[in-house]
Amino acid sequence: MSNRYGVTIPGLVLAGGTGFYLGIQPFGYTGLLVTPFTDPAGLLALPGAVMFGALLGCVVGYLSRNRIKPKLAHRYRRGAILGAVTLPGYLFIGHFPGATEGGTASQWAFGIAFCCGIAAMIGYYQRRKRATLARRARRLAQQQADQPTMTR
Repeated sequence: MSNRYGVTIPGLVLAGGTGFYLGIQPFGYTGLLVTPFTDPAGLLALPGAVMFGALLGCVVGYLSRNRIKPKLAHRYRRGAILGAVTLPGYLFIGHFPGATEGGTASQWAFGIAFCCGIAAMIGYYQRRKRATLARRARRLAQQQADQPTMTR
């Protein structure tokens, strides 16, 4: 199901999830920086998180091979690097100062990430709309160029 610009519900959900995931990263990295002072043993999870993130990045690269620029060079390398960089930030969100007390810090972290998800959905919609309108304009220009012109 899509509207007239080709925007689908799964596409909106994925865009929103991606925006939320990337919006939570700064708070996760703040938690990563705080971890050596609050829970030094928690840093033992960092190498595993990096390796698991690289693996997930490769899986995402494989699953998206037919949907996102099928001939994208270095797809798996880019996916592995992005996964290795972002997953530790997501896993250390629990170490963000004030996240366990349920105070305003965790509410701000969730609220900002939620707003990033909404912004990503709006960006996805606008990108699809722009691409669809450009495609329609090219098709119309091609049709007009193919029509014979009448001269007197």
